[in-house]
Amino acid sequence: MDDLDVRSALTEYVTEAEPPIGLTEDGVLAAGRRSRRRRLSAGIAGAALAVVAILGAAFMVIAPPRSDEPVAGDHCGTKTSDETEQQVRTRLSCVVSAAVRSRLAPGVRIERITIPGETPPADPFLLNFIRAGETEGAPMFYFLGVRVSDERGTGAVYVRIGPPPGYGMANCAARDLPKSDACSQRQIAEGGLIELGSQNHAGLTTHTTRLYRPSATITISTNNSGALDSGEGADLPVQRAEPTLTSAQLQEIAVNPGLVP
Repeated sequence: MDDLDVRSALTEYVTEAEPPIGLTEDGVLAAGRRSRRRRLSAGIAGAALAVVAILGAAFMVIAPPRSDEPVAGDHCGTKTSDETEQQVRTRLSCVVSAAVRSRLAPGVRIERITIPGETPPADPFLLNFIRAGETEGAPMFYFLGVRVSDERGTGAVYVRIGPPPGYGMANCAARDLPKSDACSQRQIAEGGLIELGSQNHAGLTTHTTRLYRPSATITISTNNSGALDSGEGADLPVQRAEPTLTSAQLQEIAVNPGLVP
């Protein structure tokens, strides 16, 4: 899938829905498959898919630089008024990495969840990011998905960090929330908190926490499958008894004061 295919698929989908927090957007994946089939039928093989999120008809995709080095450690720094976009990305990646890793058992295997053709970054917690518009200073959105495996099986954690919503209390009736079996909403010191839970007939269980902070909207999700959603409605395989993280741990990560774009 070349740049024109990516932008075409992006423009086609973004008029319909907000993206998920991970790499499971039905529209992008379906568009990628359609493009690949068209190319194969024409005898053109091997186009690679690019990782994108769908956040607006005029979004500009910003590809991760090839020279990125892993970010790790607990000393991630704090937000400053003169940070560059790359410095913000590096700082947020460090905060997400430290927050998630500190809630996992030692020795777990952590891998980036990628779509076919994507080369994962050296650090699985290096955030992808795109701009919500083509103008300088337009809001940035940061997102990733990681697969976590241990002796109990494999699950996943997805993170998305975006601009503040610009409206009041978190609401379970919001149309941009993922589908769920249960939803609760409450106000905490850090902002409006939404907690979602769902389980399908095959036992796939998903916990999602969304925190509407004054400075950002933080969405974190976890499930008990490390498989990539194909976007074709197929059930993901259940690969452990419970999601990688608990709802309480998701909230602990969401309220981390360092998650400020």
